[in-house]
Amino acid sequence: MALSPDIVEFMASASANLASRHIILDSSQPRDIFHFGGTSSQLADSRLSLAIQGKKTATTSWPVPDPLRWGVGDYSVILDGNGKPGALMQTIELKVCKFRDVADDFALAEAEGSVDEYKQGHREFYTEQRLRDGKPPEEFGDESEVLCERFVIVFVREDLRPHALQ
Repeated sequence: MALSPDIVEFMASASANLASRHIILDSSQPRDIFHFGGTSSQLADSRLSLAIQGKKTATTSWPVPDPLRWGVGDYSVILDGNGKPGALMQTIELKVCKFRDVADDFALAEAEGSVDEYKQGHREFYTEQRLRDGKPPEEFGDESEVLCERFVIVFVREDLRPHALQ
């Protein structure tokens, strides 16, 4: 994947910072570059903020990417609502399951309210996403397979650091 200049600069800063903690990024990092919240810049910013604060430690993907470009231990860049790199996360767990089988503690780790709010919000989000992308109206529901990913934030863009928990 060709990296934009702002991603290259962000990864250089992250690499220098992490090296001081004896974490060495290899040349294949980042494995993914994404933002939370579909096309909503406001949602991307609010979810990024929750992740930086350590309140959001999980994310759900549907459909499950095939092939999956990252795995446990890999690093990904989370973009802000303007498409700029905001934080570097490390994947600590991946699990594919049916949506009905998403564990309650995982749903709560998404920091989107109660388990019921998580489920309703994801049903609405994925349905809207399909329509917005002009794809066939495949219905998202309890039988849909999702990718449940837990992560930790390992580096935050300098101007966003005051928002991180100390």
